[in-house]
Parts: sequence; structure tokens; C-alpha cells
Amino acid sequence: MIDPRMDERRRAVLESGARRGIRRALILLIVVSLGAGLVWLLQSPLLSVSEIEVTGSLRQDVRDAITRAGIEEGTPLILVRIGRATDELEALPWVRAATVKRVFPDRIEIAVDQRLAVAWMWTSGTFAVLDIEGVVLEYVSATAEGAPVLQFGARQIEVGGQHTDPSVLGGIEFVAAINGALSGLELREEGGELWGFFNGHEIRMGRPVEMAAKAAALMAVLADGLPTGASINLIAPARPAVTP
Repeated sequence: MIDPRMDERRRAVLESGARRGIRRALILLIVVSLGAGLVWLLQSPLLSVSEIEVTGSLRQDVRDAITRAGIEEGTPLILVRIGRATDELEALPWVRAATVKRVFPDRIEIAVDQRLAVAWMWTSGTFAVLDIEGVVLEYVSATAEGAPVLQFGARQIEVGGQHTDPSVLGGIEFVAAINGALSGLELREEGGELWGFFNGHEIRMGRPVEMAAKAAALMAVLADGLPTGASINLIAPARPAVTP
């Protein structure tokens, strides 16, 4: 015969185990439900891209790179691959750097540091569009109206590549300092020196050094007025010389 006290103890143990099992099952159900709810929320329209804000550039290739990175309206914000989007943008020749950010609940912010075209350089039957660092942004068949042109005979390199020749970089520095003030300015390299041609004036600049100072000197000389066809010597920018 089973001792009633032992039987009661056994039933209590079984009931306690059952209660613990039920509690564990309920906790597991709650956790699973919360997890499923969180997954649904993260991929729901409430947390999906509804706005893409791009600052610093209006170029179509930037928009195309954003699309290639999988950033489109309706994309769950949590699934946006920030690293991939940044890489796609910074692979573009016109983009120096880019920052991509998620802004919950539904926005992507993209800031682009876009390179600026400074000079057009004639090379192998076409014009290379160059930024201030000598990076080739693209090749075009014609320059922008009145744009400064470098006639250096430099070799053609791939888009996105960078010219490092001192003459090219010196020419770019010069036209950047002029900042579009002399429409139709042309630069050439002859005998290891840089020469400029503007409005009938021949401009001798010498070696590609102190180019910003030489640009300032040229602007000052032109502001004083020159006889038609006068030549300008800027080898020593602090003492520019004019030859009628």
C-alpha cells in the first residue's frame, strides 16, 4: 500500500513540473511571437524606404549607382547595404567621396562630394575633362563654351585615372586660379615651359611652379590694359613683363 504522504508528494512534483513546462512553453511562444513581429515590422512598409535624399550631385550616374546598390522605394530599411552603396558611388569618376545613412523610420540620406571640372585637355582626338587633382572625369568631343584648353599632347588614360605630370598639374592649377575669368584661354607646353594664349596675347609662364601667383599676375597685367598683340612674361610673377 502506497503511503498517502508519498503519493501526495509525487502528485505535487508532477504538477510543479507541468506548471514549469507550461511557463516555458508560454515564454517560448511569447519570444517567438515577438521575434516574428519584429521581423515583420522591420520588413513592413512602416520601416521601408519611402524617401531617398541625395545632396551634392544631380548626376544621373549617381542615381544609377544608388539603384544598382539596391536602394529603391519600398526596400526594407534594415536590408539596405550601406557599404555596397558607398562603394558603388565612390567607384564613379565624378565622385570623390560619398556617405550613406539610414534614417529611421523610412529615409536614406546620401551626401556626395562631387568633383568639379576645371580644365579640358586635348588628347588623342578628344578632350579629357579634368578636375583640380588631374583626375579624368570623362572624355568629350567638344569643350564647354569658352572653357580653358590644355594643348599638352598628353597620353590618353582611362576615365577615373589621374594625370601626375607636373606640366598638366601646373596647367590645371593656373586655370583653376583664373576661375573662368578668361574665356578661350589656351595653354601649351613648349621646350619644357608653359605658354598661354589669350585674346591675341602670348603668355610665357616658364616652368610649372607658382602657378596661382602667375595667374594673379596675369589678371593684374590685363586689368591695366595692353596694346594689341603684346606679349606677357610671367616667369617671375612678382615682376611680370610686357613686350609690345
